[in-house]
Amino acid sequence: MMSERDVREVIQDIPDPCSLATGVPLGIGEMGLIQAIECREGGVTVRLHITSPMCMMAAYFMREIEQRLGARMDPQGVKVEFDHSLEWTPAHIAADARQRLLDRRIRTLGGRQLSGP
Repeated sequence: MMSERDVREVIQDIPDPCSLATGVPLGIGEMGLIQAIECREGGVTVRLHITSPMCMMAAYFMREIEQRLGARMDPQGVKVEFDHSLEWTPAHIAADARQRLLDRRIRTLGGRQLSGP
């Protein structure tokens, strides 16, 4: 059985397309999009934040997570859920990643204003 730490290690560097578009690529871990990971015998559930109600990347994130984790376990045991409550804010971005964005004069991401670390 994979641990939460193992799962996070496998998926955290899946690139966030919004950050790729800025020229400062960040993984979903740095973006703070991983809300929760639940490991159980025979499977894992990954719950992700979305940055905006307009986010069109849910299918991309789901496919990437399923492929990466499915290569290490039974693909039928991988479940991806999305938190549509829109609780994600740029404050969820790791401080060093947020600073890299600000250093490149990027002030918004996911349609929201960035603030300093």
